[in-house]
Amino acid sequence: MSQKIIKLTSFILLVCVLLSGCSVLDGLLATRLVRYDRMEYVRPDMDEFDAVLERSCASALEETDIKELETAILNFYDVYDDFYTNFSLAMIAHSRDLSDIYWEGEYVYCNAQSATADAGLDQLYRCLVKSPLRQTLEGEDYFGAGFFDDYDTDNRWTSAFTALLEEEARLESEYYRLTSELSNLRSGSDEYSDMAERMAQLLVDLINLRRDIASQWGYDSYMDYAWDVYYYRDYTPEQMERYMADIVRVLVPLYEQLADTDVWSYSGRYADEAQTFAFVRTAAMQMGGTVAEAFLLMESESLYDISYSPDKYPTSFEMYLTGYGVPFVYLCPEREVYDRLTFAHEFGHFCNDYASEGTSVGVDVLEVFSQGMEYLTLCYGLDTDALTRVKLADSLCVYVEQSAFAAFEHRAYAMPEEELSVDTLYDLYDRVATEYGFGSIGYDANEFITVSHFYTNPFYIDSYVVSNDAALQLYQKEQAQAGNGLKIFEESLATEEGYFLAFLEEAGLDSPFTPGRMETVKNTLSQVLQ
Repeated sequence: MSQKIIKLTSFILLVCVLLSGCSVLDGLLATRLVRYDRMEYVRPDMDEFDAVLERSCASALEETDIKELETAILNFYDVYDDFYTNFSLAMIAHSRDLSDIYWEGEYVYCNAQSATADAGLDQLYRCLVKSPLRQTLEGEDYFGAGFFDDYDTDNRWTSAFTALLEEEARLESEYYRLTSELSNLRSGSDEYSDMAERMAQLLVDLINLRRDIASQWGYDSYMDYAWDVYYYRDYTPEQMERYMADIVRVLVPLYEQLADTDVWSYSGRYADEAQTFAFVRTAAMQMGGTVAEAFLLMESESLYDISYSPDKYPTSFEMYLTGYGVPFVYLCPEREVYDRLTFAHEFGHFCNDYASEGTSVGVDVLEVFSQGMEYLTLCYGLDTDALTRVKLADSLCVYVEQSAFAAFEHRAYAMPEEELSVDTLYDLYDRVATEYGFGSIGYDANEFITVSHFYTNPFYIDSYVVSNDAALQLYQKEQAQAGNGLKIFEESLATEEGYFLAFLEEAGLDSPFTPGRMETVKNTLSQVLQ
């Protein structure tokens, strides 16, 4: 969740380091590291934001002293960073208590202003393109060669484009509101069904709106737009489609056999917050190194919330609070054993952000660390035999179910506008669920409305599938020889390689698209599950 925000804010921090030297971050950590409960939210002042942007752009166009221009750039980065830090704080607070009207209002306000903030960043770079100091700025000491190439083209951040993004933010906020209302309704009731239809219509509206967004940037499809603009992907949608077809062919039959096993009985056992925390803590201390350091920071500064409340937003996420130089983990637990894996997942993201001081890599790479941490806790935690079986079953579910969700999303966005409707979405989900074997374990026709990524992070789901394959390789290597998987994980935590396939090559892992890879996956899963 909110990886777009994380990517943008952490990128700004990295550029600040380039402009001012590594001591900037050292000073930030030394002076601003505070416990989460002592962090102060301040509603972003967009008038001040615009004023700073105007001054920074004027300097970009006129300034001939590089030091003065550095100051002007960093002044804008300060207000941009403050905006997203406060937006993140509002999102966390709102997620912790959906019934709190104040935090709902602050989240909605910040979300609505995010398009303006991002347009400001784009505007500054387009001014820097025309700077008399552009050649200096493209040197190794600053942005680097070719950084401004994309800003030499016509400005696509028009008022019309910004308005589309603002409408997207409004609809995303509406999804949060409807989700809160849905949580108070009894599944199967007429009220629940009516709300589900409203949420399905909201998805229809978002898909149509996002097509307009893509068109503004010259793309024929939103999927291609998202692939290029948001996700740093170095593989194609066509490769992903073939990969998902392999999952249907090789793994769905194994998935269908899960219905006849008791594999989920252990995962549903009661586990409180203390037990969940202790499990991941023990594993982290056993792993040592950066992983242990990260956990101790998270613990000492209370940079997590894994408490139970019926008013919490029902999801989990990690985000980097750039203004404070620390990550934060949020979890809405089920108070079951499975929470251990969910907490481990978000802690994996925490480790990556801790080691890289706010990562700027693509989401496919990000998810290797989160899912990789789940697998590694099985190797370094206590009493993991039953949990290992749960995790391998869950891994199979990730391959199959997340592929099904991705297939649903791919096909929904490809549907002609005149055919797209609430009824056709329901029909599409039913066909995809049947294709991917959901009937073997049972499914609800309404369940796609609870997949938040469809509404807030379109086409993110593909990342879960391919990154799970890379993460599973860490487990396979750890099983072959203790320490091998952990070594790769530890050495890769601070990677600057943003592209997924390039990252795998750098880490010594195989591409999930390697011929025969799916059969290898099936063998590993079958050894535990059958």
